[in-house]
Amino acid sequence: MHNDTATNTLPSPALTPTQHADAALRATSLDAKAENTRQLAALADAATESHVAEHIRGLVAWTVAHVSIDASDTTREHTEHWQQWALGVADGIERGQTAHA
Repeated sequence: MHNDTATNTLPSPALTPTQHADAALRATSLDAKAENTRQLAALADAATESHVAEHIRGLVAWTVAHVSIDASDTTREHTEHWQQWALGVADGIERGQTAHA
């Protein structure tokens, strides 16, 4: 995997604890889960189940690794909830189950 660290964008300002919590809450909403499921279905049309599952696990690992050490307890709780859900989706896909929000 290649990670290009060069970027032409300016760093975004630090998020407040409230903004972190709001983002985490949106990520675990039913609408967000439904959109994730739609995206997985589109990906599944072009990939094997094991490839999709490993891709999800990679995204989960990357996302969780990038949660700020200064994130609030609420943000960490929402992140853990999302992580468990996403890894459950990956496990289900690998077993041949359809992803559900």
